[in-house]
Amino acid sequence: MTDPTVSDEETMTEGAAAAQEAGVGREFLRVSLEDLAEAMETRQSEYANPDEPLKFKIYRGLPRRPLTTRVPGVLGAVEALDDPALSTLLRYGYGISRQEFDTNGTWPYHRMVASARCLFAVQLYVCLADGVYHYDAPHHALVLLREGDHRPLLARATGTAGAPPEAVFVLSGLFAKAAYIYRDYAYRLCTQEAGLLTGNLDLVARAMGLRARVHHQFLDEPVNKLLGLDPDEEPALVVLPLHLAGAGAGDPRRTETETAAALSATVDPIEPQVVRSGLAVARACPRLTAVNRASFRTDTAGFAAAEPAPPVRPAVAVGSGREPLALPATEVPDPDLAQVLRSRDSGPGIFRPVASRVDGLALWARLARTRTGVGSDAVPAGAPVPVEVYLTVADLIGVPAGCYWLDPATGALHPVGPGSPTGPGTDALTAIERVTIPGPVFQHMNAVVHLVVDRDWAFDTFGDRGYRVLNQEAGLLAHRVCVAAAAQGLSGRIVNAYHAEGVRAVLGLTEERYAPVFQILLARTGPGGRVIVPVEPEAAE
Repeated sequence: MTDPTVSDEETMTEGAAAAQEAGVGREFLRVSLEDLAEAMETRQSEYANPDEPLKFKIYRGLPRRPLTTRVPGVLGAVEALDDPALSTLLRYGYGISRQEFDTNGTWPYHRMVASARCLFAVQLYVCLADGVYHYDAPHHALVLLREGDHRPLLARATGTAGAPPEAVFVLSGLFAKAAYIYRDYAYRLCTQEAGLLTGNLDLVARAMGLRARVHHQFLDEPVNKLLGLDPDEEPALVVLPLHLAGAGAGDPRRTETETAAALSATVDPIEPQVVRSGLAVARACPRLTAVNRASFRTDTAGFAAAEPAPPVRPAVAVGSGREPLALPATEVPDPDLAQVLRSRDSGPGIFRPVASRVDGLALWARLARTRTGVGSDAVPAGAPVPVEVYLTVADLIGVPAGCYWLDPATGALHPVGPGSPTGPGTDALTAIERVTIPGPVFQHMNAVVHLVVDRDWAFDTFGDRGYRVLNQEAGLLAHRVCVAAAAQGLSGRIVNAYHAEGVRAVLGLTEERYAPVFQILLARTGPGGRVIVPVEPEAAE
């Protein structure tokens, strides 16, 4: 919990306070994306760090609801979100997939979803008809936080009406889990991870015949109070109602305005459960605290109406003399999602590809499918996600090497970029390598995906909450990209250590408003010195 002896003013540096006046969300995006030296200047070692919290958030002394471990090996449609279905959804949506043992022992636990250094900063809360729960992933159980049906309150907090959902999931960012290493930069990591988890929960829900509605906009105070969260230490980031297919998941807007103060007054407080850590986030992370607080919503009248994001188009994608590649009519079956999630991998600590031959046409087709819209308050239902996919091909069967923009309407690949901002004759992959901070090995890399957003659209539409929206929408798509890669045996490594200006140059993007917020390396990798122990589900009959 935040140190009560530290005032708000004392948590802010002069620079952070000035940034807040100028638009703290925009400024934080500039620092966290464009100026890595400044973003990482307070980074701490992950080894022998006295601020390191426990690996998992565990509630003690509260009623527990064990979930069955007998979950199906293949995901299929369900008729109700009963206990077995809920167990399956949580197991594949958020559960632990394996343990890894290596020489340093710092990344032992892995989920179905990528997490920065496996820190698992994002927590999952489940609101059902009988109560509000925290999902205890390592023990695959629900911990009861408060009794009663609070789904109507969450509908009011999101400014929506309509049929009650089967359940409402809430994702929160437990900042200390990442901030003990990354300090202020943890806000980028937590919002990215919230998007990745949202993307996975959506995929698993779809496979089970459920439909999710993503709410980036909601009244923060009552949602945090409902879950017993300290808004400086662990704020709610995403509200995700789940409906059975065809049960009216459109979530029409309420006509009356709700205020955070009035709705919060209807919620009895519960004591926040704090993960043991030597870190007081509000004091140690002034920039993070400033952008987090600036994003809070106080009434539903201020929620932005859903409008499509303008397309992010490279300067030379059209009319460059290089013809687009039409998506071939390739028959690519849907993957066994359960198996893909169990095998999904970000590669070893040092991302070191091995030489491999990969069907580029199949990967291309799978990437084209990721563009289907998800019900979200960031865009109209069914519209493409407001994030553009750029593909740099190094070695894919059937796709020439080079940089491409993936047309969300047709699936065509448009050649883009001048080819090299670093000198004549430089191939596209080498150009990307040169604007990536040294670490991953690029030899034998198959491809690199960049996800690009329009930062001006996000901040003009959502204000300082736009930082969350950008990272969470891009994270949703990033997980789909990683699943598409995993379906073909590729590791997908999300790498934030790149120079955004250099990436824009390689991709032919001439305006700074276009922000490459994700870089994902795709290749086959070896074990890299790891001993991997999968946590296989006990198959249901």
